[in-house]
Amino acid sequence: MNSKGKLLLADDEPDFTEFVKWQLENLSYTVHTASSGAEALDILSTGEPVDILLADIRMPGMDGIELIRRAIELCPDLQCIVMTGHGGIETAVEAMKLGAINYLRKPVGVDELDMAIQKGMEKLGLILDVREKQERLEAANARLREKQEQLENANKELSKLRVQLEEALEKETEGRKQAEDELREVRVRELLVEVLTLSLRYWKQATQKTKIELAEESKIWTASLDSGGTYRTRTLDRYLRINTLPPNPRSGDVLDTAYFVLSNCLGQPGMKEKLEDKIARLEKMLLG
Repeated sequence: MNSKGKLLLADDEPDFTEFVKWQLENLSYTVHTASSGAEALDILSTGEPVDILLADIRMPGMDGIELIRRAIELCPDLQCIVMTGHGGIETAVEAMKLGAINYLRKPVGVDELDMAIQKGMEKLGLILDVREKQERLEAANARLREKQEQLENANKELSKLRVQLEEALEKETEGRKQAEDELREVRVRELLVEVLTLSLRYWKQATQKTKIELAEESKIWTASLDSGGTYRTRTLDRYLRINTLPPNPRSGDVLDTAYFVLSNCLGQPGMKEKLEDKIARLEKMLLG
């Protein structure tokens, strides 16, 4: 049976550790255990793959807060969940500042714990998905190496969500929805750039025409002369990179451009299908 995720459970209570380990393994997770923060760091230092750290706050020697701080320094993608029967909002806020994604009070029900772990796996999957896209695009075409910078900026925005989770703690439902909305905004911005970039590639390959001609024929973007007498499409160019995308991008213009390209380009069936798929994803995100 395939594992749903690789977990590291750090807690100094043997009975609790074994019970939780048994429950999580029954849910198809792979579970490593550590009875102290130092032992947990030793496991992470060996390079043992771990997706999510479940850390108790109170442990002898190194407490859970210090463990989370050092664990994230060691494994930046590691998702951390705090479990404790002690401490209040201050402890939770401190854990969230360090990068924890959830704060659970003991005794923790298996359903509540499973839900928290699934949320962590979804977030990790999003981070890894962004990274995978970055690597694939770099290998596919040298001209798309700029995508690396765009995706790095997206990763930075995702990192900001960890800070925003601190602010969301006291408002629970409102804060979680805010985080989800911002994740959606990041993905929408990525898709806007991907759709317009792919549309431009399809246009150039299918028609052998330039970006300037696309702007002029579609009448969606403006082409103007610069001081040196060269035609530029400055507004369109801003939509080809995440770091230059306007705060409130014109999604309709991007979609109109993509549909204009589809209706005026022949051949390249593979690229056409890929563009149609990107358009469908973008429209779904905008409607959601």
